[in-house]
Amino acid sequence: MNKKKARRETAMSEKKLTANEVGVLWTQYIQNSMAVPVLEYLKNTCEDEDLSPLIEMAGDLAEKGLDTCTDFFKEARLPVPNGYSLDDLNPRAKKLFTDAFMLTFLEHMGKVGLTSDGYSLGASAREDVRAFFTDRINQQDKLYNLCVQTALEKGIYTRAPQIEILNETEYIQSKSYYHPFHKRSLNTIEITHIYENVKNNALGEVICQAFGQTTKNKTVKKYMRRGKQISIDHRICLSTILEKSGITVPMKSASLLTTSTDPVFSDRLMMYMISVLISAGQGNYINGAAVSLRYDIVYHYHKLMLEAAVYGKDGLDMMIENGWFEEPPQAPDKQRLIQ
Repeated sequence: MNKKKARRETAMSEKKLTANEVGVLWTQYIQNSMAVPVLEYLKNTCEDEDLSPLIEMAGDLAEKGLDTCTDFFKEARLPVPNGYSLDDLNPRAKKLFTDAFMLTFLEHMGKVGLTSDGYSLGASAREDVRAFFTDRINQQDKLYNLCVQTALEKGIYTRAPQIEILNETEYIQSKSYYHPFHKRSLNTIEITHIYENVKNNALGEVICQAFGQTTKNKTVKKYMRRGKQISIDHRICLSTILEKSGITVPMKSASLLTTSTDPVFSDRLMMYMISVLISAGQGNYINGAAVSLRYDIVYHYHKLMLEAAVYGKDGLDMMIENGWFEEPPQAPDKQRLIQ
């Protein structure tokens, strides 16, 4: 009898969501709920018929993510997060983003989604939760590749720099390879991370401009101006490192925004999206610092990370002050229970 009871308890324990799984599913729900009004607006204002199917695909992926996460929470008898909705969108707003920006935005969010879903898969144990994230990775992969291919065909995809590579294998001969005062030319791993971070900051610059010109909240407008300037400063800092190694940084020439000042999204949604971009950016800086073998580059990454962290913290403070920051599920405070 005791063995049967133990087996039942073990089965129930294995079926119960772990803290990891609750955390990644909660994050998945919040981020997908944010994507729904954003993609609805892109769908309503998109003029390029080649982009519409991509926006539809991204929207379906977000809706499916919301439904599946809701099922997981209800099955576990956990509260479903509030998140965001179409109430955070002004459906009558004029066109703010050009079609070129929409495609660039979908590509970037696809990369962020692949990273986030990959982490979530690795943090999950339950078979059905793993199956959910595996399916999302497959769908994100398909969407990302379609976005890149479409951008290439339209001539608006910005390729990474091309360099001459020695046709022989070599080994590092001296510790001066990573010395900050002996600034050798960049290796391809360093170029990859620096270039991708240049692209990310260029996108952040546009989004901050877009949110800043459409919000009516003076505090949010000031925060977006600050974010735009930080993005510009970081882009210039990283571009300079490339240029000092004789690598030209190709930039898009197409305009990515209209001059519309119509409010599009709620302030709380815009602030949350910026927090997501900051979090992703800090992760990219950490990865860049970890693989860079020139100490001056590592120093720059640490400096940029600190500035991004302070900016992000100030944003969270604003969200809390305005009641915009939804609290993630957390463990009970057992110390408080015995006071």
